[in-house]
Amino acid sequence: MKSSIFELVENWTNNEVTAVSDAIELIEYADKLGFDEAWIGEHHFNSFTLCPAILTLIGYALARTKQIKVGSAAILLPHYHPIQLSEEIATLDLLSSGRFLFGFARGAFPIFDISMGNNPNNNRKIMLENAKVVHDLLFKEQVTHEGEFFDLNNISIRPHPRGLIPFYVASNHEETLKISAQRGYNFLGALTLEAKRAKEIYDIFAQNGAKDLEYVLTRAIYIDENRSVAEEKAQIGVDIFTQCMLRANESNPTFDAIMKASDYSYEEFRAEFFNKNKILKCMIVGTPKDCVEQILELRKQIEFNTLSLKLLSSKLEDSKNILKLYKERVLPYL
Repeated sequence: MKSSIFELVENWTNNEVTAVSDAIELIEYADKLGFDEAWIGEHHFNSFTLCPAILTLIGYALARTKQIKVGSAAILLPHYHPIQLSEEIATLDLLSSGRFLFGFARGAFPIFDISMGNNPNNNRKIMLENAKVVHDLLFKEQVTHEGEFFDLNNISIRPHPRGLIPFYVASNHEETLKISAQRGYNFLGALTLEAKRAKEIYDIFAQNGAKDLEYVLTRAIYIDENRSVAEEKAQIGVDIFTQCMLRANESNPTFDAIMKASDYSYEEFRAEFFNKNKILKCMIVGTPKDCVEQILELRKQIEFNTLSLKLLSSKLEDSKNILKLYKERVLPYL
């Protein structure tokens, strides 16, 4: 089993410079500890999660590390043109000696689609078409494509990647999962993805021709030598995280201005996506021994390849301590 961290560049101290530098430092530390992967999210108009420029963050993280692979979890594909994105991906692949992982999604929040002038109802179709075009541009010499959203005529990008770049889809949509399996994509599971549904998704991939599936499962985590301390700090971490995500509009006028002119049930969608009870139900928490037992039980239920850790700590040193405990006291027993 591979281990990774999931980074959203959280602004715990209301200091944007510190938030960004701490996120990169934590990825560097994970690299030194021997973690396999780091995944960075893409959020917009949010004062708490400062990761709108996902490719910039990934490029910098790759430049600051040596061994760890760094992926997008996930690029909001409907808002990128396939030609420009494929050129960016190929360049990242060359600069990092093949350490970039391409994860993509349709977008979780209609607010960003509306502000960009797009119709959120088209996102799933745009994502699937865009992913296919990007794949063709990366791995074919010339591409001609006539689609619903993109038209390309004899396009050949430069540079080309040095080898195959794995594609990962972040979705819970039945048809999207089937198509992704048929195309050979891998899967990114959210931290609110419950075990029953996670198993169903694995079966969907298996039943639709997936081979050598890379299944990344994300879980919130807090480890401490004292179980009570771990549980208390995990609860606080989840409380703050969900409150900040659900109240992001209070500190950014973009939300109110756009939502007053829209018919989309953005607040309901956001509340479900950052459902506190689901995060608490799915999280891994306790002493190193507790966490070993919880992860082993999880592995009995779900055939995942990579466990991606969403740390529930607000301080960099606490986050480093959790990673160290995981590497030294948890991972050897999995």
